[in-house]
Amino acid sequence: MGQIIVEQGIVKYKKDGATYFVKRHFAPSIDFADGRRDSALDKPRRYGTKTIPESFFSYGPIEKMVSSLGSGRVNVVAIKFKSEMDLDADEVSKLQELVGPDFYFSRSGWDYTPESLPHRDPEIALGFQVVFDILVRNWDDGERNMCVVQGVPVWFDFGASLDPRCQNIYRFILKLEEAKEAGRTSSIIRYFEAYSRRRSQILKRAIRVFEGIHLWEIRAIVEGSMAEMPGFFAEYLARNVSQMAEEVDIIRGAFLRQKGESDVSLIAEMMPRETYLRQTK
Repeated sequence: MGQIIVEQGIVKYKKDGATYFVKRHFAPSIDFADGRRDSALDKPRRYGTKTIPESFFSYGPIEKMVSSLGSGRVNVVAIKFKSEMDLDADEVSKLQELVGPDFYFSRSGWDYTPESLPHRDPEIALGFQVVFDILVRNWDDGERNMCVVQGVPVWFDFGASLDPRCQNIYRFILKLEEAKEAGRTSSIIRYFEAYSRRRSQILKRAIRVFEGIHLWEIRAIVEGSMAEMPGFFAEYLARNVSQMAEEVDIIRGAFLRQKGESDVSLIAEMMPRETYLRQTK
């Protein structure tokens, strides 16, 4: 039997030395078939004056799928369903009262140590996460959804991943830009803000790792996630794995180009107009 803790409205469950955040499971608020939103279920989150539609936030199968695919490859937390936690009847009843009728568990990032993670070097960890997030289309991977343990980043909250509307790589780029404007800058964008030869080499290593994912593993992970429309998600992931290198190049080109344009604008502001025009002819 574990310990249930409520702190500032957040429900935690401690058992066998591990701490889990208990999250209510919401059914997806988007039609897989054609990407239409159900306005009755899709309640947006607001950040300032911007709006980011919720599609898969707190959707257990998505978080489980992403966590399982990243396990051993990137620094991500484990996700467990209640059937995996060996809960007794009293615990289930109490958690339903506190969280909702259906829920799942996200392990605390603070439980991890650098020795227990696939990557101890922060820059390598970030580079592998960038490639992984492009694979699963996770645009919500910024500072709010990561913790730093002894200098090493660990990511959590993957519910924004695998949105059908973001499978097209160019729509995903637009989503990254929209999130940045709303104050949720992705780790993907931050990685290219300080791009270097070393970071380029890290990306190449990460791409090779994710290109090595086999179809049987994707199939097993999707089935284990108990997601609705498993065939859709299996096809989604298989397609993205097959186009991994190309899509990383597209993302890199998009944000390095933006960085270059920003640098040029800054230089133009710092020098007299006549000098700038003469040097750019």
